[in-house]
Amino acid sequence: MDPIKDYLAKGILSQEKAEAQKIRLKALQFQLRDGILYKRSFLGPLLCFVDADDASYFIREIHESICGLHVGPRIVAARITNTVYYWPGMHIDDVKELKKCDSC
Repeated sequence: MDPIKDYLAKGILSQEKAEAQKIRLKALQFQLRDGILYKRSFLGPLLCFVDADDASYFIREIHESICGLHVGPRIVAARITNTVYYWPGMHIDDVKELKKCDSC
């Protein structure tokens, strides 16, 4: 995500033509506000990009919290998206993290 963030903030692109084109196209899906990267959703709000540590915390919190019902990875990903957070590989990380749950 750093190349996209650099492109949106400073206009910096890779020297490789193919890589630069890929970054330009991918950057259309994102927006940078006050140094925070957001992903545009089709009909919903902007989704705040989070790092791996925060992602793991969100998955555990939604799955195991007081209101959590130990739901599956698809529901966890949907709830995270509804709370306006995003990271690449969200669904894969949900599956990996939920396999660690002892009470499921």
